[in-house]
Amino acid sequence: MPSGDKEGALQIGEWIVNPSLDSISKGTETQKLEPRTMRLLLCLADARGEVVSVDRLLNEVWTGVIVGSASVYQSVSQLRKLLGDVDPEPTYIATVPRKGYRLVAPVTRLAVPSETSAAAAVQSAEPTLPPPRSRTKVPLLLGAALLIGLIAVGAVIWKKTSTRKLLPTANSIVVLPFIDMTADKSDQSFCDGLTEELSSWLAQIPTLRVVARTSAFAFRGQGEDVRKIGKALDTNHILEGSLRRSGDRMRITVQLIDARTGYRLWSQDFDRPVDDAIKIQEDISRSVAGTLQVRLTTASERQLAARRTADSQVFQTYLLGRHYAQLLPESSERAIELFRKALIADPNFSPAYPELAYALLNQGQYRGIPIADVAAQVEPLIATALRLDDSMSAAYAVRGALRAAQSKTKEALDDLQRAISLNPSDMGAFAEIGRIRLFNGEPQEALKSYNRAAELDPLNSILQGAQCQVLEDLAKYELAASACLRARTLQPGTAVAADTSTWLAESQGHIEDALRWNSAAIKAQPRDDFNLYWTRATLLLAVGLADAARKTVEAGRSATKDEDNANVELLRVSYREGGGNALRKHLDSVQLERSPHSIALFEAAYARLLLNDATAAKNLIARAVIAADRPPGYAEAPWYARGAGPEGNSYRLDRAVAEMMLGERAAAKQDLDTVLAMLNNMIASGVERYGTYELRAKVYALQGRGDDALRDLGKAVNLGWRRAWWAANEPYFASLQSRSDFQSLLAQVSRSNDRLTKDLNTDL
Repeated sequence: MPSGDKEGALQIGEWIVNPSLDSISKGTETQKLEPRTMRLLLCLADARGEVVSVDRLLNEVWTGVIVGSASVYQSVSQLRKLLGDVDPEPTYIATVPRKGYRLVAPVTRLAVPSETSAAAAVQSAEPTLPPPRSRTKVPLLLGAALLIGLIAVGAVIWKKTSTRKLLPTANSIVVLPFIDMTADKSDQSFCDGLTEELSSWLAQIPTLRVVARTSAFAFRGQGEDVRKIGKALDTNHILEGSLRRSGDRMRITVQLIDARTGYRLWSQDFDRPVDDAIKIQEDISRSVAGTLQVRLTTASERQLAARRTADSQVFQTYLLGRHYAQLLPESSERAIELFRKALIADPNFSPAYPELAYALLNQGQYRGIPIADVAAQVEPLIATALRLDDSMSAAYAVRGALRAAQSKTKEALDDLQRAISLNPSDMGAFAEIGRIRLFNGEPQEALKSYNRAAELDPLNSILQGAQCQVLEDLAKYELAASACLRARTLQPGTAVAADTSTWLAESQGHIEDALRWNSAAIKAQPRDDFNLYWTRATLLLAVGLADAARKTVEAGRSATKDEDNANVELLRVSYREGGGNALRKHLDSVQLERSPHSIALFEAAYARLLLNDATAAKNLIARAVIAADRPPGYAEAPWYARGAGPEGNSYRLDRAVAEMMLGERAAAKQDLDTVLAMLNNMIASGVERYGTYELRAKVYALQGRGDDALRDLGKAVNLGWRRAWWAANEPYFASLQSRSDFQSLLAQVSRSNDRLTKDLNTDL
C-alpha cells in the first residue's frame, strides 16, 4: 500500500486531494475517485518526483489482485483525464519510456477539509463544455454494468432543462447508497454492493417501480432534501441507510421515507453478525413491501428464495463483485474474479451467474474480444442460471444482450421482453431494446424503449444521449438538442456527450457548430481515441477543406499513436487533394490492401473503385466481410446506412458498382435491390437523415432511375447535405453527370460551402 496518510489532505499541483473522501477538488470543481485510483495517485505522490515502475504500482496499488500492465496503463490514462493533464507536455504525470511514471506536479501536505465543505464544493460546481461517434461506434450496451458515473450537481441542473412530464407513480422507490459508518471507511465497496442487491430484491416485486443505479448513486453523500430527490427522480419513496461494522458484527440502520412529505414511514436497526447480511436484506424487503401495502406474489417469493445462499462469505464476495462490476472497465477483471470465487464456493447461488455473464460481456465489448469467444464463456453461465431458476429475469436480460451482439435480433428481443415481463424495473432491458431498434433503423420504436428506460433511470446521461440520437434520426432537432443538453449537464466535460452534440449539429449541416463541439470532445480526450480526429477530418472533407483535414489527421496520429487509422483516413484526404494519382500513391505507400482489418479493407476497396479497378475492389470487399475484427453489421446494417459518418454506408452498394463495371448485371441488381429494400423500410419507419436519402439516391442512380435519384438528393440537401464535390467525383452518380438539374443542385451546395468556409475557424 502507498504510505500516504489516508486521513491527511494533499495539494498536488492545483488540486486538493482528500484521501479520506477519495476526492480531488480545484476551485469549485470536485471529482470523486475510485479507491484504487486514489491509491495510484498517492503512490506517485509518495515517490516525491522519482520514477515509479509498473511492477511497483502493480505490487502496491493492485495488492492481491492478478492483473497485467494494461490495467496500469488504463488507470494512469483515466487519472490524467481526471486531473486535466491533457497537454502534450504533461503537467502532472509524465511517462518515462520503459521505466514507469513520475509525478511532476509539486506536492504539499495540508489540513483535512471537512466532508461538509467537500460536498458544498460539488454542489456549487458549474458544468463545463462536454464530446465521439466513430465509423464503427454503435449505441452503447446497457446491462448490469453502466461504466460512467454522474456528478450530483448535474441532477439539479438537469431538472431545470428537462421538459419531461412527471407521471404520478403510486408505488415507486429509490434505494440511496448506504453510508459507510465504519471508522476507517473501509466498507464502502460492501455498502455499494448491499445497496445494489437490495434494489434487486425490491425489483422482484412486480408492482413496485425501482429507480435504477445510476440515478440513485448521483446523490451519494450530498445530504440533499429527500423531497428534492423524490422530485428529481419522479419517485414517491426513498430508502436510505448506513452500515457500521465492528469485528464480525454489523449494525445496519434503515429508514423508509415518503418523498412527497419527507415523513419517515418506517425505520429499524439491525444489530447482527455479518453472516446475517442475506437475512437482513430479505427482512428489509419484506418490511418495505408491508409498509407500502404491496403484495408479495408467489413468483416474488420464489425469486426472493433464489437470492439466498447458506454461505454468508459467498454473499459478501458477491456483493463486492456487484460493486466492482459498476466501475471503470479495468474493474471488470476484479468483478469477474469475485463472481467466480463466489460460484466456486456455492455453485447453486444462481444470482451470481448472470452477473458474471454481464461482466464478461462488458469486458469483451471494451477489450474488443470477438463475440464468438465471449459467447463461449457466457452461454454455459446463462444455461446454468436458467436450469437453477427458469424465471430469473437477469438471465434472460443478459442472454438478450448476447444475442443482440451476435446479430440474432428476434431471439434478443424475445429474451429481453421476457426479462421485462419478470422484472418491469429492468432499465437495462428497456435500454437494450432501444439500442437494437435504433441499430435496425426503427427510431420510433427505439424512442419508446429509451423513454421507458429513462423513466427508470432519469439521471443517466447515456440514456439522454441515446434519446438525442433517436430524435436526430426522426429530424426532431429541438427535442434532440434538449436531450443532448441534458446528457452534457449530467456528464460535463466528457468526450462522449460532446461527440453526440457534434453529430447532431452535423446532421443538420451545421458544420461550424459541429467543429466547435468536436473541439470540446478532443480537449476532453486528446490522446486516447483517434475517432475524434477522424470525425473532425470527415467534417472538413465534406466542405472541401482537405489541407485542414490532413493537419487534423496528423495531429491525431501524433496524439494517439494510431498509425493504422490515420493511414486509412488519409485515403480520402489524398483523393480530395490530388485525385486518382494522389490516391494511388498513398494506397501503394501504406499497403492497406495487406491489412487484416475489416475497416481498412473496406476503405481500400472504395479507393480501388475510385481508381476503376473493379476486380481488386470486389476481392477486397470479400476479404473485409469475413475479417475477424469486423464489427457486427458494419457497412451492412441500417445503423450504417443512416449515416454513421456524414454519408450512408453499405458494402453491397460498392460491390454492386464493381459488379456493374465487370458486367455482372444480375449480381449487381440483387445487391442494389437488397440495399433499396432496407432503405425503404428505414424511411417508412421514420428515419429522416440526409445520409439515408443520399444512399437511396445512389441506388436509384445506379438503377437508371434518374428522376428518383434527383428527388432524394434534393431531400438530402434540404436536410443539410454538403458533399457536392464527392457526388461529382465518385462513381455512384455517373449516370446523372450530364443532367443540368444535377449540375445545378451541386452548384447550389458548392456555393453554400464556399460561404461557410470563407471565415470558418478550423483550428483545434
